[in-house]
Amino acid sequence: MNRLPALAAYAALLCATAPPWPDDWDGVGFVASVHDFDLARFHPHPPGYPVYVALLRAAAVVVGQPMRACVLVAALSGALAIAFLWDGTRRFAGERAAWAAGALVGAAPLVWRACSGVGSESPALACAAACAWGLVAVRDAHGSRAVRTWGPIALALGAGLGIGVRLSWAPLFLAALALAPPSTRARAWLGTAAATLAWAVPLVAIVGARRLVALYATHFAGHAERWGGTVVTEPGTVRLSWLGRDAFVDGLGAGRDVLGLTIAALLAIAAAQAILAWRDERWRGWRTAVWLTAPYLTWIALGQNLRDQPRHALPLVAIVAAALALPAARSRRAFALVATLALAVAMRTACDAHARRTIPPAGEQLVELARAQPDPDRVDVFGIASIRFFESSGLATQAFAAGSIGDVESRLTRLDRLPARVWVTSEIQGRGASRWPLVPVATLCRPSRIDRRAPCLDVYDWKLPYLPAR
Repeated sequence: MNRLPALAAYAALLCATAPPWPDDWDGVGFVASVHDFDLARFHPHPPGYPVYVALLRAAAVVVGQPMRACVLVAALSGALAIAFLWDGTRRFAGERAAWAAGALVGAAPLVWRACSGVGSESPALACAAACAWGLVAVRDAHGSRAVRTWGPIALALGAGLGIGVRLSWAPLFLAALALAPPSTRARAWLGTAAATLAWAVPLVAIVGARRLVALYATHFAGHAERWGGTVVTEPGTVRLSWLGRDAFVDGLGAGRDVLGLTIAALLAIAAAQAILAWRDERWRGWRTAVWLTAPYLTWIALGQNLRDQPRHALPLVAIVAAALALPAARSRRAFALVATLALAVAMRTACDAHARRTIPPAGEQLVELARAQPDPDRVDVFGIASIRFFESSGLATQAFAAGSIGDVESRLTRLDRLPARVWVTSEIQGRGASRWPLVPVATLCRPSRIDRRAPCLDVYDWKLPYLPAR
């Protein structure tokens, strides 16, 4: 069976199921960066994702519209990641295992989400898959000379460009370089250095070295100490439960409903089957997989927002799914089990994709609610993350970021015209708001399976008779 039509169909399905809006405020910044690269305005947020933004701008030349460019980059990157995975698995365990791994990884809910929306995870996954393919290719004794030549190149480009796509995946890319055979390790590191300089030099030239250092320092301090969801701000063993949920519930589709319990049971059987297969193969490749995964696993367990952002578990989901699929090479029975698991996972993904495409994020719902008012140009909205969605809505001048009710009061005294209505979201409600009569307007929600942030956003009407005196 030719894999090219399958990859083309996969990319087309990703495009067809992509939502018409970004999923979060980071995505809003990525869309804005297509025409306005400004880290200080979070277009996008630091560290800047220079390679990803370059890909978006190249895609925008083809499709024109920024949102479509984001979807195109995500879908093509997803197909490229599966292509690398397919060929690497084929060289390691045979063609039957390759089809099983491609189907299970490609159908995983978290993989599908990353490869059909706005975000740097999909091209980062393609870079990581290129690194994995390079590691397999340089060790393939039966491979052609061309394959062994391209192995270090794929490893170097995957790591060097991957760091420019998504810096937080650096532990994964650097681990791949460290695992390269001694005969190719120097070439891989030199190639990675060259690929890194190819994006780092333009980034410094565009932003400025001093400004870039200041932005990075501010962003890192904020991530570590205030809003990043690290072990500093959210300590405790609960982080392990979040990691398990991100990998197996959001990542592979397990859950408490009938379909979720079925997937969980199939995952357990497939895991037992995989352990037996690895044992019979004398744990071939097991040590490499552990050393490849351990640095990134440690990093996200300590330094990433696991409660609200399952996307950080994406590399782990892909690695686990590929490992579960490898025993499919042993027998038709094992292949049938993996195929059944992939089918169940695909059903979960279809449900999630439909919900994600038809139920907007709370911020987008807020924009639609404001636009539906009789006089939307005279509705002022105050919030935090949700306000980012107003940037490209035509109502940007009516949306204001505020960290507290005091900020709202201060802003209202400085407006140059009197609004007909003032809305305050629950993102800031409760911070000194009890003394003001805030009347509920709407509760905007999205299913937790597709959005792990605050499940609902409440909107309140600040009654105009109580506006502060000017």
